[in-house]
Amino acid sequence: MSLDAAQRKALKALCGKRGKPELKRLFALIRAHNDRSLFAALAPARNPKSARDTLAGELARTLSPLVAPAAEKAELLVEHLARKHRRKLKLAPKGLAHATRALRTHFTDAQIRTGAESLMKDLAKLYDARETVV
Repeated sequence: MSLDAAQRKALKALCGKRGKPELKRLFALIRAHNDRSLFAALAPARNPKSARDTLAGELARTLSPLVAPAAEKAELLVEHLARKHRRKLKLAPKGLAHATRALRTHFTDAQIRTGAESLMKDLAKLYDARETVV
């Protein structure tokens, strides 16, 4: 099997200025392994996944009894926190994660958590199906 001019040129470009013993080891390695494992060895390392926002997950679990889209839940939470802390917040969150990031600039994580819990308590009082006798 002989190589044509283009193949010879490509091989010389790949080999560079490596010595004969190094090339022999490289060729033996190529013969011993399949293409998939060689490409996997040459692939750049993947970036590790960033840690998920635990507060957003906690808020989702806290507000899960609400049957509403995440954007509506986030809007309710922002309005509730603004009322509770007597602040004017001009936030239009697209979802709970977006609301969490936006609220962190104004409140601590603990304040946001307690705000979500108090929102659920307030809604439970407003829309409780049981009648109370005074």
